Amino acid sequence: MNYPGHRPDFQNSAWRLKINRASTLRTELESIFKDYQATSPIEVIDSDWDGSTLSVSLSVQRAPEAHWGTIVGDIVHNYHSTLDSIYFELISHFASKSQKAFKKWDQEHISFPIFDTLEGFNSNTTQIKKYKAGAILQDLLSYQPFEYINEFVEEHQVQTVLSGHLLKILRELSNLDKHRALHVIHFYLYTHAIGLPAGVRLISGSNPSYFPGQTEYSLSFKFEGATIQSKPHFLPEFKLGIISGFGSPYSNDIENLLRAIEGKILFIIHQLEYHFH
Repeated sequence: MNYPGHRPDFQNSAWRLKINRASTLRTELESIFKDYQATSPIEVIDSDWDGSTLSVSLSVQRAPEAHWGTIVGDIVHNYHSTLDSIYFELISHFASKSQKAFKKWDQEHISFPIFDTLEGFNSNTTQIKKYKAGAILQDLLSYQPFEYINEFVEEHQVQTVLSGHLLKILRELSNLDKHRALHVIHFYLYTHAIGLPAGVRLISGSNPSYFPGQTEYSLSFKFEGATIQSKPHFLPEFKLGIISGFGSPYSNDIENLLRAIEGKILFIIHQLEYHFH
């Protein structure tokens, strides 16, 4: 067993070193993104105004680099490995306390539980009972995606609600990265605003669309009370999104998504470390 004997040692534990590595990689990726965005990779290639309708066409002039997906893969792998590491050591710790041998098969197959159902959780966490690690059970249950589901969530909404759980997203990003393909990072139109001159009112407009590999955007807006001289201003906002290795789209701002997952993992390990005492 190599779990820390007292709290100061946690700073050099495997899970702390792994989350620190993930954080370093995330910071490096954000620097790459910042440099990329500074080159103005999005260009307004056409903007027509006839006095009542504004039509805008935009083009991605420089696509994000494919190899950025490998950096994302390293980040999410270290995130997931952080959780696996602390869970492994906790089970080792409780096995030692209960004077039970930590069986080789369990050591080889153990991983941090992230499940969409209570049934899946129960059937895949038998080590908790076997090695008398019940003290961590309530914490682990509280981290599960199925904890998002309550009596107010209708059956047809379950998958949508589950899809927003940070650990579920991490599980999918990590598993797809390891076994299938690279994650794809690319620019997309996140939102837009219209600057209206005095007396001009927006009466209709198209919504930003998003799909994998998109490089051009066309939007149209209709106004009342406008003239040729009182042209509204189109104010776009772009983000870098992520598509997982086998086509599942995550149109989230990738920087915010990774930061949110990292914050969740830090919260979890802060809680679980207390169980070593």
